[in-house]
Amino acid sequence: MRRLQAATLGLALAAGGLSACSPQNGAQAQANDDRPDPGPTPAPTQSEQDKAVIAATPQVSLSSREREEFRELARGNLDDAAKQLAKGFSAVAGQEDQIVAMQPTEVHAWRINLRRGQAYRILAECDAECTDLDLELMDGSGKIIERDTLPDSYPVLNIEPAADGVYTARLVMKTCTIAPCFAAARLYHQTGPIPEDDEDGPPPQAA
Repeated sequence: MRRLQAATLGLALAAGGLSACSPQNGAQAQANDDRPDPGPTPAPTQSEQDKAVIAATPQVSLSSREREEFRELARGNLDDAAKQLAKGFSAVAGQEDQIVAMQPTEVHAWRINLRRGQAYRILAECDAECTDLDLELMDGSGKIIERDTLPDSYPVLNIEPAADGVYTARLVMKTCTIAPCFAAARLYHQTGPIPEDDEDGPPPQAA
């Protein structure tokens, strides 16, 4: 199997009859290596159509303790996926995992410092109530330079930047049947040889 799917989370909560609540939003971006923290990225404004999708989605209410448990489950799912998807890569020091509770159509953005010529990989995972999670990377001008929009819940990006700089990575929650859905992402850089059977392939060459 090319990638590992996350463990089931939402259905068990829905069966317990939990009530609606709003999700957590935003995250603090962390510095890469010794570079200064570039700061958080503002979330895009929701359209009326997006708001209608969220309003129509069944919701569950989570206590602070339950949210932390779900965050740890999401981090564990990411660790499991990395065993298959990050061979030859190591997590970038100083770059915190992005673990967020998201609504359908919601976008979670964060800034990352990347260096020219370094091979990077971003992995993301989503729980079983999310069936389609997308991942994209934008340069400093806002241009999308890489994206994974396959209809699955475990996107992967390979990047080899053409220039040093601050880039913006974005998780896009395309579907979430019971909200909030928990998504997790991690930035890796290549530190060893990539296996020949790595189906996600090596990062593209910089222009």
